[in-house]
Amino acid sequence: MATVHPLAHDNTVEFGQSLEGAEVARIMSIACFSLAVYEYMITLDEEIKYFWSGKWTTSRVLFLLVGSFIEGQVCVDRTVQNRYLPMVIMILAITAFSIPNPSPEAAFLLSIVAITVIQGILVTRIWYLFQGSKAIQVGVIVGFVVSLALSLVFLYLSANTVVIITSTDILQLFPGLRNEGCKAVRPPDFWRIYLPSLVLHTILYILTAVRALRNRRLLKDAPVLKRLLRDGGFFYFVVFFSVTFTAIGSFLKQYPKLNIPAIYSHFMLTTTSIGVSRVMLSIHSLADKLGSDSAWLLSNVELSRVGWRRGAHEGEIIVERHTVYADDDLESDVRSVSTKSSIGSLLKETRVGVYDELSW
Repeated sequence: MATVHPLAHDNTVEFGQSLEGAEVARIMSIACFSLAVYEYMITLDEEIKYFWSGKWTTSRVLFLLVGSFIEGQVCVDRTVQNRYLPMVIMILAITAFSIPNPSPEAAFLLSIVAITVIQGILVTRIWYLFQGSKAIQVGVIVGFVVSLALSLVFLYLSANTVVIITSTDILQLFPGLRNEGCKAVRPPDFWRIYLPSLVLHTILYILTAVRALRNRRLLKDAPVLKRLLRDGGFFYFVVFFSVTFTAIGSFLKQYPKLNIPAIYSHFMLTTTSIGVSRVMLSIHSLADKLGSDSAWLLSNVELSRVGWRRGAHEGEIIVERHTVYADDDLESDVRSVSTKSSIGSLLKETRVGVYDELSW
């Protein structure tokens, strides 16, 4: 638990720098919240179109109300993060700079909750990308649990070393200084909280890259998989950059103007929340352009195993005749030849309902 101790007069300079860092963190928290509100406003029309109208499904409720994930057939499509909870957490962070004694333990715990939600999304993605490999699926689940456990242990150790600084202590060192809000001494080794997350995100990013390289030919002709990998790559970059900034900033205690904002500004929560919302809106936009229900489109794994593209008219999907692929581009040439020779038995052709582009 956090404790209250008087400040020593021999660290006035260091404490003054910390006050400057706290002000930077407050400004950065307001900036992050403003960015989240701006993102919300420019995407509100898409949210209304894809999530407010029609039947209220589990996916829609989870996207709007809670941070979780639901069952699905394809990586990110059925993975949803809350759209409104992050802004609530950011408001609490800004409020903490204005009220005397908020709970630092609660603030740290909210950060861990946010990290856990993001990790759950990435782990779910890898789970569905490697449906044929139980070893990798079990490995990422174990890694997720270990990462969460280590983060909670480091959180407990850091929270127990937090020292609350009272207004009386501040006035003793800086008479006449008008200062509001909670102030706390930075906990030692706070960067350890983010180290398990950084390692886990790195492993997940590598697994995603490996999965994409193993399916280079399939990637050319499968727009759903292409969209998922494209958006997923962007999302991983955002998460990796945010976690790296937070972890490195937490490590640099000698630079309070960088260290304190990294710990208290919820920068990572803001960027990852925006990234997840963009991914969800993107995949629903693709489903809408194809004239199909997103749940149907994203629940049919076999659709990503054949080459298809949009037709000349809304809602038309053209399936190429000779695009049945094996799951792994790295298979032997013998298996590749046998797969191609069996295409005739896998696809039955007929002139009934055949789409002829030349006639249009």
